[in-house]
Amino acid sequence: MGLGKISHKKFSLSPTGAEGGGEGVSKSRSMFTALFVLVFVLINWLSPAHAFGAKPLAVQKGEDVWFAEDHTLPMFAVVASFPAGSAYDPNGKAGLAAFAAALMDEGAGNLNGRQFHSALADKAIQLEVEPSRDWTVVSIVSLSANAKDAFALLKLALTRPRFDADAIARVRAQMLQNIDRQDEDPSEVAGREFHHLFFGWHPYAHPVAGDRGGLNAVQRGDLKAFAAAHWVRAGLKIAVAGDIGAPALTAYLKSTFGALSGKPLPPLPPVGKLGAAGVHRIAMDVPQPNAAFGMAGVMRDDPDFIPAYVANYILGGGGASSRLTEDVREKKGLTYDISTELSDMRRAATVEGLVATRADAMGDTLSAIRDAFARFAAEGPTAQELTDAKTYLTGSYPLAFSSDTGTASQLGAFQRAGLDVGYVARRNSLIDAVTLDDVRRVARRVFDPNRLTIVVAGTMKK
Repeated sequence: MGLGKISHKKFSLSPTGAEGGGEGVSKSRSMFTALFVLVFVLINWLSPAHAFGAKPLAVQKGEDVWFAEDHTLPMFAVVASFPAGSAYDPNGKAGLAAFAAALMDEGAGNLNGRQFHSALADKAIQLEVEPSRDWTVVSIVSLSANAKDAFALLKLALTRPRFDADAIARVRAQMLQNIDRQDEDPSEVAGREFHHLFFGWHPYAHPVAGDRGGLNAVQRGDLKAFAAAHWVRAGLKIAVAGDIGAPALTAYLKSTFGALSGKPLPPLPPVGKLGAAGVHRIAMDVPQPNAAFGMAGVMRDDPDFIPAYVANYILGGGGASSRLTEDVREKKGLTYDISTELSDMRRAATVEGLVATRADAMGDTLSAIRDAFARFAAEGPTAQELTDAKTYLTGSYPLAFSSDTGTASQLGAFQRAGLDVGYVARRNSLIDAVTLDDVRRVARRVFDPNRLTIVVAGTMKK
């Protein structure tokens, strides 16, 4: 997770943070867990600990700044999260937030897009911009010696974006082409329709990338107005890790973000009723249908969130070691891959999953998923499953902080979740404290298969 290949922008049009009965775990799962424990004991021993000493930094009103100082390598990373996600897209212009994000490095001030990219490359500065439903996350990675240039270019992009006509036309075409590609991908189609059904009238329902009508309706004035209203200091979350001192960082942050508006944004509307239980089908001529499935989850400020996080790992979030993988793939051979994710947004939380299978096996696959959910809701995990989950979740945690970029990214994720900086150090103890009764209670509360919204994109032959 080092600096790796230098790229000016990594722009994702995807949304986005993320436990039955039984006879215990299989021998293969137990062997995997034992090997995992050995590896992560070594990782825990070798991993840098500076992130666990992350501290808040008072800079300017409206900003939430966390700082993990580390001089191991002559570089640093910054993650700035703006309340500028697709939930703020106006009616009829779905995709505006993502459109503006994609143009952030396409020219600013007296630099056109080509010149701005050259300025980044000349100093080996990596700039990435990624919108989600709630946020637009801007990341900078730079050598310490080039800090002045990195912050200056970021300031220019945020305060004096050009939104040149040629850049707008090119990026619009790219985004429309991406929608064309997604229209041919059953996993994208199923996921898109799942959110449309699940969130109904709420702005979370439309894709982060927008739609054709919305993107074609966006004009230069819309982009300028959105940037002015949402690339702001009010509600801004900033996480910094690496080789930079607090006094210098404070000065850079004041200079970079000080000119942004401090006017708070209006709150997002409440979501209301979630879900559209049952199976919904979308006809597609594809050899392998995909199903997106999910239900309401647990909000981050709910006392049951950590038990729900552990529960989801056991049921579907643990990859090869999850209950769904064992039931649907290993025992029945119905799919190559199945997983679930616990996602929390500012106004809603979901448990979402995805599976692909043969057209003649989709009905059996959905039945197997329902059965796994029902058994898990009724009985919860075994003691061994809970032990294995806690071992993995606590043991893998240091990997998130194995580099300055990873540390800043993880700190930024915690900030967006509304957590305090002390959570970084106490997170593992919260997971260790989860009991079987906790997970069984949450399993009954969350994983009722009758609450599943399921969207199948493709053909179900039986």
